[in-house]
Amino acid sequence: MSRISVTKAPSLLPKLYPAASTSLGHGGDVYIYETISTPHGVAVSTSARQIQLYERFGVSPLRTLEYHNDQITQIRMREQSLMSSSRDGQIAIWDLRQSTNTPSLVFKSEDPVLSFDLSADNSMLVGGTQLNSDYMAKIQFWDPRNAGMPIKMFEDSHSDDVTQIHCNPNAPKQILSGSTDGLLCTFDLSQPDEDDALQFVANTGASVSQCGYFGPDSQFIYAQSDMETLQLWTNEATRLADFGDVRELGQGDLKIDYIVKCKYDPNGQRLYMVAGTNDGEVHLLHIGVDSMEHIQKLPRGNTGVVRGFDWELADGWAVAGCEGGQLAWWSKEEPPKASISPSSSGSKRPALNGRRFAPY
Repeated sequence: MSRISVTKAPSLLPKLYPAASTSLGHGGDVYIYETISTPHGVAVSTSARQIQLYERFGVSPLRTLEYHNDQITQIRMREQSLMSSSRDGQIAIWDLRQSTNTPSLVFKSEDPVLSFDLSADNSMLVGGTQLNSDYMAKIQFWDPRNAGMPIKMFEDSHSDDVTQIHCNPNAPKQILSGSTDGLLCTFDLSQPDEDDALQFVANTGASVSQCGYFGPDSQFIYAQSDMETLQLWTNEATRLADFGDVRELGQGDLKIDYIVKCKYDPNGQRLYMVAGTNDGEVHLLHIGVDSMEHIQKLPRGNTGVVRGFDWELADGWAVAGCEGGQLAWWSKEEPPKASISPSSSGSKRPALNGRRFAPY
């Protein structure tokens, strides 16, 4: 691992300005776990076991979805369907075109489901589970057309929680898994059993908190760890880059306490990293194989640790959710100076002092 210097590249993305902010209320006792873009705005999962739907720049939820009886571990959007997994051992799918707040399909597991994805051709739903009392961590498969229990599972590839599942967007039979055991595994689901399906294994040396495909042909993989490290790999388990602990890369006005997420832009063919500080700063960086560029520090919209972040580059807006239950929006449209006032950015919350932590 070689030490790199972070350079500045402010022109890579449009500058973003504060647009709105709001609070979920509850005296800061409700955390935001994840925020994802939807065709109509964003979906926000919370520690109250709810998913709230907001229109873009909205300060009040349009709808609130409730089904799970334990922590929601992940939410995803596919066309008009919102999907969620939970420690209650279920994956729920809502059709947002319907007015009902009841899931249209529910898939069940005997173990807490920590991660999931739907294949690019919608033929397979894949979930990763928590290590159970029999010391088994599973990758499970469901037929999306039929609710119920898994139709098959892989039980031998990981020895700890399966924290990440990603289906290759360019190859419907290819999947990626990441685990607390530090391994990244790629599988070819055209093969009938686990031994034959397992293609490549990469040992990151640290608990994988997030990972995913990137590149025009999804030929690369990024991997974040609970120790705030970042690595880049090929999908054939060749390591391309090891940035080490990204907290050590901070300099000048760039301070990093944790990685929020990485996101690939297929139009610009660039991988971005979102990083944050314990007092609510958000930084956008471009990641190269042997470089890291600081694009911008967003004007402060949160006062606590940012847990969820998403943005639409083409439309020029971003949204973040923090542990204190605060939701903040940014836009590429600069507001008129005369309109900037405490009331124009919605409700504000007192600063949350303390380090990043997992409230579950």
